[in-house]
Amino acid sequence: MKKYLMGISIVLALAGCTTNNAVVVVGDKEGLLDKNGNVLIKAIYEKIDIFDLDGTMYAIVKDIGNKYGITDLNGNIKLDIKFDSIGRYINGFAKVEVGDKYGLINKNFELVLEPIYEDIRTVIDNSIVVKKELEENKVKFGCFNTNIEEIAPLEYDMIYLSSENRMRVKRENLWGFMDTSCKLIVEPKYSFVKDYSNGLAKVIGTNGLVTYIDLQGEEIERKTFNEGLNF
Repeated sequence: MKKYLMGISIVLALAGCTTNNAVVVVGDKEGLLDKNGNVLIKAIYEKIDIFDLDGTMYAIVKDIGNKYGITDLNGNIKLDIKFDSIGRYINGFAKVEVGDKYGLINKNFELVLEPIYEDIRTVIDNSIVVKKELEENKVKFGCFNTNIEEIAPLEYDMIYLSSENRMRVKRENLWGFMDTSCKLIVEPKYSFVKDYSNGLAKVIGTNGLVTYIDLQGEEIERKTFNEGLNF
């Protein structure tokens, strides 16, 4: 392979030291050299960022049109250079952006969720929460599992982060719970619910009375109180 011997500025000394590769600038473009000066990726990109995916190094590259894609360290394109942004991988998935809409790619660089969502909460636990504007000023949330199966349709006003493997959900101003695989455990029927703590969640009924439910959604001894604290 050809070697660059002159006219090179090393802008990131050893891009990820364990790779023994260096991102270099030739003119105003970036490329990648190995430790012997061999060209791995030609200096044709506006920006190159090296990342590790399950022990293999790849590069997020940015072209002159401000579009992003992914290559391997030999410059072979793994994900087409057509995205407005590419996020970092979290639990096997990464967000991609096209025109202010978000989708999801997997570790094989396959587009598994089309970029049609206002936002995607990258994988936490076993769920992928999506946010979509169904019509003007009407935003709804839904939930996919990690097999990219839609378990909870786009009908929720909010799906919150989990506590003790339970996610608070709101639908038509009533509150309930999903588990982290998007399965509805407690139908939205309460005027408000708090996060689980020590296996119990404080809930407020539509009558204004307070009770507590276990992780299966069962009310403890069906007792209700005028007020109560979290466990």
